[in-house]
Amino acid sequence: MGFMSMVEVTKDLPRSGDGLPMEWIDAPFGPFFPGLPGGLSLNLTLDGDTIARAEAAAMSDPADLLPSGSMTPDAFAARLSGLVPLAPMSYALLARRAIEAAAGIEMPDGAARSRIVALERERIASHLNWLALFAHQNGLEDLAVRAASLQLAVAWADVAAIEERGPALRALCDRVRRVPLLRARLSGVGRLADADDLRGPVSRASGGTADGRSDDPASVALGFAPVSTGGGDALARLRQRIDEIGQSLALIAAAGSTAAPAPVETGAVSGQGTAIVETPRGAATLQVTLEVGKVTAAKISTPSVRHLALVPALCDQQELGDAMVAIGSLDLCPWEARL
Repeated sequence: MGFMSMVEVTKDLPRSGDGLPMEWIDAPFGPFFPGLPGGLSLNLTLDGDTIARAEAAAMSDPADLLPSGSMTPDAFAARLSGLVPLAPMSYALLARRAIEAAAGIEMPDGAARSRIVALERERIASHLNWLALFAHQNGLEDLAVRAASLQLAVAWADVAAIEERGPALRALCDRVRRVPLLRARLSGVGRLADADDLRGPVSRASGGTADGRSDDPASVALGFAPVSTGGGDALARLRQRIDEIGQSLALIAAAGSTAAPAPVETGAVSGQGTAIVETPRGAATLQVTLEVGKVTAAKISTPSVRHLALVPALCDQQELGDAMVAIGSLDLCPWEARL
C-alpha cells in the first residue's frame, strides 16, 4: 500500500540541535517590523522557535559620500549629516573635524565646548529614542511613552532647558534600574564577551573602556572619563546607556554653552585629514582629502557596520524572542550601515 515509516519520511530533513529532524522555515522580518529598527532586514531560518541561521542587512542602497566628485566643506558636512538622520550632529561634526585636520585649523575653546554640548545632547536624545523602542519591544508601554516624551523635549533644547529637565531624566534612569521585569527578561540574553571587537556602549557594556572622547582635550578638561559596565548582555547594554545619560548631563552642565558650531572656513588649502567622533553608537572615523579647498575624496567607518556583522552569531540557536531582544539591545542604525 506504499506505507512509509517515520524514518523514511524524515530522512532528508535537517537535524536540529537535539538531533531530531524538523522542517526548517525561512522567515523574513523587517524593514518595518515593530520590534526592530526601521530599515533593518532580517532573514531567519527557524527550526521550530529556534534560529538555525540568520542574516541581517540594511534595506537602503549604499550611500555615495561624494555624489558630485567634489564638494565644498559646508556642503559635505551637510551631506554627511543628512545621510544619518539618527545622529545628524555627530556626523556633521565628524566631517568638520576631518576637514579642519586636513586644513590645519584648530578650534578655540568656546567653540569646542559648544560642540561638546551639541554632541552630548544628541547622545541623550539618541539613548532615549533607543530606550523608547526597546521598552515597547518588551511590553513596557508606560516607560516607552515617558522616554519618547523626554527625547522630544531634549532633542533641540538649550543648556537651561536641559538642566530644567535633569531631575526628570535622572528619575527615569532610576526607574529603569528598578524595573524587576527588565532584569529578569534581559539578564544573560545576547551576551558578548570580547569588547575589543565592539564599539561604543556595546563595547563598554562588555567591560571595554574605549571611547573617542578620551582623546578629545576639551572633553577631558570638562571632567570626562569613560563609564564601563560589566556583564556583556542585553541588561548590561541597557544599564550602560542609562549611565551615559547621566554622564552627558554632567558634561553639558560643565560646558555651559549651546552656540551653534560655525561653518568651516578652509580657504584654498589642500591636504588630508582624519577625525574620530564618539557618536551615540560608538566611534566613527572619517578621512578626507582637500584639493584647493574642496573635499575630493572621503572614506568612513561607522560602528553599526561592525555591529551588524554580530547578528548571525548572536542569533545562532537562540529562541526567537531572545534573539529579537539581543538585536534590539545593539541599537543598530541602518543608515550608518550603508556608509
